[in-house]
Amino acid sequence: MNVSAWGLVAGLLLSGSPMATGPQDRCVCATSRVTNGWCAIHGFGYVGGLKIESAWLYEALDAHGHDLDLSTFACPACKKAIASDGYCEEHRIGFVRRQAYFSKLTYETAKAEPKDVAALGCPVCRKNAEDHGWCGKDKLGLVGPFAFRSRADYDEAVRALEIVRLAAVASKRCDHCAGAIITDTQCPFCLIRYKGGKAVPVP
Repeated sequence: MNVSAWGLVAGLLLSGSPMATGPQDRCVCATSRVTNGWCAIHGFGYVGGLKIESAWLYEALDAHGHDLDLSTFACPACKKAIASDGYCEEHRIGFVRRQAYFSKLTYETAKAEPKDVAALGCPVCRKNAEDHGWCGKDKLGLVGPFAFRSRADYDEAVRALEIVRLAAVASKRCDHCAGAIITDTQCPFCLIRYKGGKAVPVP
């Protein structure tokens, strides 16, 4: 399977196939931040502790893992990622416990430990959980309510979070630009190409 994450997600979006959303008949705001969930009642969700108000962007970020036929992956980097809970940079797919994640931020948070922020004893950690930060005393990084013991994984998650933050801002103007930001591609409508969250010249 040599297909990009964006191709798979775009196909789901175009087909109208549901991805990860909360119940349609009740508010899930109380739990959505720690579950990367979407509250259909109030029309917003969270990914990596970041509030997402665009349903289109939330779906594109694809907050939860997918069970795929992993034997169909031909890419050597994808095969290595499947075996090691790693990430294929070429196809932009990460694997955790043999489930596929189609955005870097959701892949990183899948490796993290969700925390009850109110139960955190350290005031620095509680403050960090409001957005993100690393506690030197506890050797713990938090991206929203997701805790990382590995500084390298935390740093990767923060980089991914900042890209998604840029996409969330762009989604207020154009959802497809937001999609292009998280995939380092070109918006098919605005014809703006993005790399690392920034607009770049179109070749």
